[in-house]
Amino acid sequence: MFTANLTCPACGWRTTCGEAEVARRLRTLGLLKRAPNPPEELLSELLAAHVSELPCDQCQTVGLVAAGAIDDEDAGDWQQAVVCEVCRKPIPPERVEVFPDARRCVGCQDVADRGEEPDKPEFCEKCGALVELRVSRGGGITRYKRFCTGHPPCRL
Repeated sequence: MFTANLTCPACGWRTTCGEAEVARRLRTLGLLKRAPNPPEELLSELLAAHVSELPCDQCQTVGLVAAGAIDDEDAGDWQQAVVCEVCRKPIPPERVEVFPDARRCVGCQDVADRGEEPDKPEFCEKCGALVELRVSRGGGITRYKRFCTGHPPCRL
């Protein structure tokens, strides 16, 4: 049984969602359109990647935080992981221990501290996979095309 704890940093609202509720919330973002019964692993990955885009039920502020996804079988050895809001890579536990409110990894925070805007990855609207720019083989005006890295890739 998969559950996720969602919290709103703006108003303090909290809720615990099961599989069906997490799938419903992800569908409001345009994800999981073709998956009536998505597997737990997919729900967990999509929630981790898109939780900051979900609105709060109480104050409607966008930017929920997932306290973690818990699988009842692994509840004894579960440890919370914090994901960088920019590059979506895990933030080292040592950094989270020193800075409990850290929302970015060291590299992304360093770029922000220098006053530069970090490059945010683009995700496919249909499946949630990463979108890459690739060189087009055909001739014409456009040299680059957007390409979905999902399996199977979506047509963009």
